[in-house]
Amino acid sequence: MMAKKRSLESSKQKKNRKITSNHPSKFRRKKKKNEEADEFDEVETDGLYNHEQDEDLRHHDDVDNSDDDDDTGLYTRGLVTQHNKKKKKSGGFQSMGLSFPVFKGVMKKGYKLPTPIQRKTIPVIMDGKDVVAMARTGSGKTAAFLIPMFERLKAHSAKVGARGLILSPTRELALQTLKFTKELGRFTGLKAAVVLGGDSLEGQFAALHGNPDIIVATPGRFLHVVMEMDLKLTSVEYVVFDEADRQTLLFSATLPKLLVDFTKAGLTDPVLIRLDVDSKLSEQLKLAFFSVKSVDKPAVLLHVLQNVVKPNEQTLVFTATKHHVEYLKELLDIAGIECSFVYSTLDQTARKINIGKFQHKKTNVMVVTDVAARGIDIPMLDNVINYNFPAKPKLFIHRVGRVARAGRSGTAYSLVSGDEVGKSFQVFELRFD
Repeated sequence: MMAKKRSLESSKQKKNRKITSNHPSKFRRKKKKNEEADEFDEVETDGLYNHEQDEDLRHHDDVDNSDDDDDTGLYTRGLVTQHNKKKKKSGGFQSMGLSFPVFKGVMKKGYKLPTPIQRKTIPVIMDGKDVVAMARTGSGKTAAFLIPMFERLKAHSAKVGARGLILSPTRELALQTLKFTKELGRFTGLKAAVVLGGDSLEGQFAALHGNPDIIVATPGRFLHVVMEMDLKLTSVEYVVFDEADRQTLLFSATLPKLLVDFTKAGLTDPVLIRLDVDSKLSEQLKLAFFSVKSVDKPAVLLHVLQNVVKPNEQTLVFTATKHHVEYLKELLDIAGIECSFVYSTLDQTARKINIGKFQHKKTNVMVVTDVAARGIDIPMLDNVINYNFPAKPKLFIHRVGRVARAGRSGTAYSLVSGDEVGKSFQVFELRFD
């Protein structure tokens, strides 16, 4: 009897081992899902869910996912939803109730936490209110109006007619916004087109016939195209004036009284969100003032660029007119300092070449006028030099606001001649009031 009992037990053990060996992948998948669930709460970057690391987990060498491809997306979405519910109080993008494609675009762009302007404006815009927003250059205004736009438009529509319109003051800013729109909204399926001066009308007509959901445009060329194509705008439901029952948004780094009066004419009970008042300067910004004679300014500029600014740092030099730009360009060339230059009447091809050189660090110095620099975005800019001191404190703030952004430090150098001393005192009052 004992021998028979041992024999029965042995046969049961063999049967169990056989069952187990017939389904190894199922057990590995189950184990892997448990590991993912355990790992989920730990995979986090400053309050944001780390999709890239989750992607690595799902494609571990020990797991055969060939049979589960259809379930992976649903499972990941479930994890994101679960994570979002847990983290509602963290103040991150996930607490804003973003859809999966939009949230994934934010993650891939590398954003960790919303900036103050994004935190203030996105919920208000998503609530359907018209907004007038003001924040410093580099504070994240573009994402602040793009994210709610993506949420509202959802996905590409087969219905003819653009639903989103973004008007930019310069072609550089329009191109920059288009690029950012495509990067941030790449998982939404939304189509975007650009309409701006300096490019062929035929190409822009073709782009609009492609039925884009979003149009990014400069005002002059856009009006021309509207007239030429007899373009109907009845489908537009989301409008943004960048720098500057339809929802209208106006975002700018500066907000003069005239612009405030303009907004009252076309907006419905707009919400004014003004995070940075006119006198706000970054705490990371260093200011340096050189008291010089007007005739000595060229020599002082060369001294600063050759002996004060580090060779690998990028510097933007502001001048009063295009004639100053051309003069300083020749001066720097003679001194052996390669530079880019931009002014408002410069040929479009030359503008693109010069800006491209500076953005890709082929040159570390660019000489500009205020108008020409309006749409140029250099995120990692190190220094600003005021060769001609700005006439108004607001303009000074707009110039120097291009450095010391996103937690980085920066320096603004100002060459102040005798007739500019009064203007510089106004800036001192702003900084130390």
